[in-house]
Amino acid sequence: MRTLVLILGATLIGWVLWDTFETILLPRRAPNRFRSSQLVLRWLWHPWVVVASLIAKRSRREGFLAYYALLSLPVLLIVWALNLVLGFAMVHWGAGSKMIGVEGLTGFAGDLYKRLGPFRTLGWAEATWPLEEGRMDETTFMDDLYRAFDDRAQVILDRLNHRDWDLLVGVIESTDRVQHMMYRLIDEKHPGYDPALAAKHGDAILRVYRRADQFVAQVMEILDPGTTIMIVSDHGFHTWRKAVNLNTWLVEKGYMVLNNQPAPGEKKLDDLFGGGTYFENVDWAKTRAYAMGLGQIYFNLRGREGQGIVSPGAEYTALADELANRLKAELVDPENGVKIARNVYKRDDIYKGEFLGEASDLQLGFEDGYRVSWQTTLGGAPAGIVYDNKKKWSGDHGGFDYQTTAGVFLTNRPVSTTTPRIIDIAPTVLKFFDVPITDSIDGKALFTKNPGGR
Repeated sequence: MRTLVLILGATLIGWVLWDTFETILLPRRAPNRFRSSQLVLRWLWHPWVVVASLIAKRSRREGFLAYYALLSLPVLLIVWALNLVLGFAMVHWGAGSKMIGVEGLTGFAGDLYKRLGPFRTLGWAEATWPLEEGRMDETTFMDDLYRAFDDRAQVILDRLNHRDWDLLVGVIESTDRVQHMMYRLIDEKHPGYDPALAAKHGDAILRVYRRADQFVAQVMEILDPGTTIMIVSDHGFHTWRKAVNLNTWLVEKGYMVLNNQPAPGEKKLDDLFGGGTYFENVDWAKTRAYAMGLGQIYFNLRGREGQGIVSPGAEYTALADELANRLKAELVDPENGVKIARNVYKRDDIYKGEFLGEASDLQLGFEDGYRVSWQTTLGGAPAGIVYDNKKKWSGDHGGFDYQTTAGVFLTNRPVSTTTPRIIDIAPTVLKFFDVPITDSIDGKALFTKNPGGR
């Protein structure tokens, strides 16, 4: 059945396109055969003549008839367009795609759509990259960001009002996105600081947090008294004034060795998501360490890496100690002598579990103002170690020392510690619902006892 519809749809599309070509472009009379334009023109001509016959004055009657050819063309265009829509729909369905209307949506997403209308779902809701690329200005970005905020908020509030839940988790991301893009307007030392823009949008971050406070108030108005609430942010924020080419530093210090091949071009996200090639000019037979991601350094470890040369055990431990110490002492900003690495964390000191061997071997905790370059995140090693971050993406949290990048935790219940951690959230929720907490789960429950209720 689908194959037949596919063939009929393709035939309809071809028929419409050829009819359009013959009617408009051919400098001769088209053959007298079955054509949609002939059917339409003949069908319209008869009522047109009937109306014309009612006009007594000959000159007016002929003038009325003269308009027929002119006015029939828009009708033909509409008929052709409708036939093309139908033809492509038939091809679409015949090729195996599903065509459903709003009435065909089912499940959670369908229920939300019918109740709330369109809302953002997949992907990065806020338009950070269009702002970065100059395809929109700060005013448009903030307008769009508030729409994204409200999209998410209305879904959460709708679910709260349904009251058919035991645990409801809602995520608001706009507080994160606005800081990524607008931090340059609250930091006068940032290379991207613009006094004129700061006068107009310098309170952008504050305004989004005020909107978040209003949202929390809306949530609390809906909830029954005694309902347990936890407001959690998984990180804080820093200004990002300077970018650090971590692989370039590793090359200069001899931990990464490059061969004589031409340096690869700048890496882009298309390389990451499209299966691009990385480290093309690295001599793995002489390389002991490389950087990728947000401050992660991996050793070229035997048994894990394809061409590993660092042996597990004593050699691994010695390299971890040596590189951690040198990063803290020697990775400095050549402009002002500031030490860039606030802390360097070793894998065996911070991780545990069955996947320990897949973790990065070192994790840098950067000082405020410094973050790995975009090229480092994708494994690049461009010229120079430190340079000004002139992008609009001017605030960040990835790679900064976690001890200075704390998030926020607010709750209406007493907690068992003054230093809650993000890893405590999972066991807290499990204990709340009397679910056993296995040994594989890090952290401790924050509530001393189950408060009851929701």
